[in-house]
Amino acid sequence: MTVSKRDILILVAFIGILMGGCTFYWVWMPAQEKIETIEAENAQLQKQVEELTQMTNNEDRYLTDSEKMQKEIQDIYQVFPVNVKAEDVILMAINQELVSPMEISNVSIEQLAPVSFTDQLAPQEEHEYTYGLGEADVLGVEDEAVDTAASAAASVDSAEEQVDWLYARVATFNYGVSYEGLKRSIQHIVEQSNRMSIESLTVAFDDATGLLSGSTTLSMYLAPYQTKLYIEPDFSSVLLGTDNIFGTISLHGEAGLPGLGGAETEDGGEETAE
Repeated sequence: MTVSKRDILILVAFIGILMGGCTFYWVWMPAQEKIETIEAENAQLQKQVEELTQMTNNEDRYLTDSEKMQKEIQDIYQVFPVNVKAEDVILMAINQELVSPMEISNVSIEQLAPVSFTDQLAPQEEHEYTYGLGEADVLGVEDEAVDTAASAAASVDSAEEQVDWLYARVATFNYGVSYEGLKRSIQHIVEQSNRMSIESLTVAFDDATGLLSGSTTLSMYLAPYQTKLYIEPDFSSVLLGTDNIFGTISLHGEAGLPGLGGAETEDGGEETAE
């Protein structure tokens, strides 16, 4: 069997076309895809280089703005105490009585609770947290000390967690007061250096006394994650105790009776129970 020159040329041409196709599909196309991938990566890296270069050029401005924001945050923190205990609420009630003046019949103190911002912010996933702030102690007498620095560091490490940075202790004062005293009590609350808000205020005229009988509910705010320490309230100017826990009662039928020490009673023989 003889093969003509023409058939040989056709066979060589076919083999050449086949090799060219294989080279195109298995060599050139993968190389082209790799080139496109590298070009895309280079474009992305070039964009990052430009951004980093811009940040480097603006480093001083960023540092200045960061320091300014840190100072603003610290200034905001300064108006919030690190804790609000029952003692602080009681001292607030005593000062209200002195400034207004008013007569507070009872004070109700609730547990510490985180302040909710659901009305201002979009809803987020709820989490449960336990902090050493004495939530189980309604009066807050045995509130545990909070390691604020460690708590803040832990919150930074867990960036995905939702931390409650602001807490409040709600207290309700029930009292009797004049109209002028009511205005003075509200002004006293407004002038407090620590942040607090009046959640509700209800008053009604009392025919028996001619005064206003009412109640005021306060939210006293605190920011526990601070480096400053809790300052105990000063009760040095508050009068404590009484000589007669039952009040002063005069009995007119006891004239002339000897006192407890054997001497006659003073004031015309009339004894005053003390």
